[in-house]
Amino acid sequence: MPKRFAIPILAILFIFGLYSAYWVYARSEIIRFVGDWEAAQIEAGFTLEHNNLRVGGYPYRFSVSADDLVMRAPEIDGGWVLELNGFEANAMPYDFSHWILSLGDTIRFQQGGQGLALMTENARFSVSGSDGVTQRIGADVSNLQIESLGSAAVSVTDIEALRLSAATGEDGDMIFRMQLEGVQLAGDQIDPVLSGSFGDYITGLQADFVISHWPELARSADLGTWARAGGVYSLREFHIGWGRLNMDAVGELGLDEALRPTGRISLNLLDPEAVVDAMIESGAIAEQNSRALRLVAQSAPRSDAGTAIPLSFRNGGVYFGPVRLGETGSIAR
Repeated sequence: MPKRFAIPILAILFIFGLYSAYWVYARSEIIRFVGDWEAAQIEAGFTLEHNNLRVGGYPYRFSVSADDLVMRAPEIDGGWVLELNGFEANAMPYDFSHWILSLGDTIRFQQGGQGLALMTENARFSVSGSDGVTQRIGADVSNLQIESLGSAAVSVTDIEALRLSAATGEDGDMIFRMQLEGVQLAGDQIDPVLSGSFGDYITGLQADFVISHWPELARSADLGTWARAGGVYSLREFHIGWGRLNMDAVGELGLDEALRPTGRISLNLLDPEAVVDAMIESGAIAEQNSRALRLVAQSAPRSDAGTAIPLSFRNGGVYFGPVRLGETGSIAR
């Protein structure tokens, strides 16, 4: 073989050999990490069962997969049980901070003999982060079916499509974008007045919101810690199409010193009278407030886009315009 051909070939083989050595080393580190993680969960009281654990994907990626995974929490953590008929996590060789997850076509979650079974043709999730803080989340789920396990109530039975994306900004806030299409409600689980007023099928729901001080919430998983750090939920854009209910919303909520919701959401309704009628007929508000509520719907500012009515939370109360609907308690410890 001429030398001018041999040198490039030897260089390619050398680079391929280095990459293969790196891949084998990285694979051993992934196996060690998985083993350490399992040992830590067992030490914490969890039990793990799975079949056919595999670490592969050579040469294009790293893939960790298992079949029939069952995870049980100790009673002190709720005693819940999570079952996956399949699990796979993939990462590119140059970026272990970003993983693509597939959870199989059946997910079961139970606690105290009650729970949900989720079946889907396609469910993929994307997670990336650093220093123990999740910085990006993505989800793409198609043809999701939801069934009850035990006596658990299921208000949604089918979702045609669910898409979620979230990413942290430079200021540490987490920005979420969510979209649902074709949401089928369980007619026997929703209020018959709401079903009669709006139907049992939500055409679409879109939401764009921001959670401030995300690192505090991600590290502690505690709403109280997040609230004391000044955490705020900002609804930048919201829309729902549910029969006669065609509504947009924007606003901002936080938690007060008693960890009760505080803030204001501005609702924009195309048919406010239908919403008010449903609230009154369903018993969501006291009878003595019905006349005031109808007056709010009739006298609120109107435009071609709809009728604007504030939904506010203050001092433990919930107000639709000036009308008090009820009370809210603490939602965090």
